[in-house]
Amino acid sequence: MAFSCRAAVTLATLTLGCLGSARGADEAPPRAAASTPPTESVAEAGPPSTGQHPHLFERTLTRTVQAPYLLYFPESYGTDERRWPLLVYLHGGGGRGSDLSALEHYPMVQRLEKEPDFPFVVVSPQCPWGDRELGGETWTEHADVVAALIHDLIDRYAIDPDRVYLIGHSMGGYGTWYIAHRYPRLFAAIAPMSGPAVTWWAYRARNIPTWVWHGSLDDAVPVSESEKMVVFLRELGADVRFTRIEDGIHPIREPFDGDELFDWLLEHRRAE
Repeated sequence: MAFSCRAAVTLATLTLGCLGSARGADEAPPRAAASTPPTESVAEAGPPSTGQHPHLFERTLTRTVQAPYLLYFPESYGTDERRWPLLVYLHGGGGRGSDLSALEHYPMVQRLEKEPDFPFVVVSPQCPWGDRELGGETWTEHADVVAALIHDLIDRYAIDPDRVYLIGHSMGGYGTWYIAHRYPRLFAAIAPMSGPAVTWWAYRARNIPTWVWHGSLDDAVPVSESEKMVVFLRELGADVRFTRIEDGIHPIREPFDGDELFDWLLEHRRAE
């Protein structure tokens, strides 16, 4: 893959941890945590009281993950002191695996190959396949990895944390809806495309400006999936736009071929 001189292909190792339910669902995963032994053994605890009684479980859980991703820097990056907007692009189901060449056919990746000074830092993480016999994994299993990766990039590069945007198509559209629901305070705006969704996710994401895209002739994910989310968001008073691409099928290029979507994203900053 021949990226511009400021692009990078990276394999990141991230350590994630959580302690019981103390971390809110919309907060970033902690950078690292150490495991802790049980507070007391069975012998020390003694025999349990019969009957039903309240208890509290507490244990620090950690896991280390590897997340391959493409990272694009425009030619202007580093020429001044500005902090850059970060665009997070989630691929569809065909891009899963550990070989980043699987992302080559996606229109966002293709555009960056040809545009040396696109006005964002762009990260395109790759979702692993997991167990193919069970249908493979999706972005819902890796939402915390995406959130941790975003925070890692903000820590290491000149990224504006108030201008982080999330877009994705098909499985990536589904992931965009879900990750915005999980981490609603992380994003300035989102653009889910051709993705299924669960309507109640819209409630937590209602304060994020949203532009939904879907082809009217999509036979993989019916356009009604996006329509129901738009209706629900509008009922909640959300700032939502909907582009129904007439005669559009499941793969759509329209959002990536022009600048309208990206100009719209840049109009938004994360709400206080």
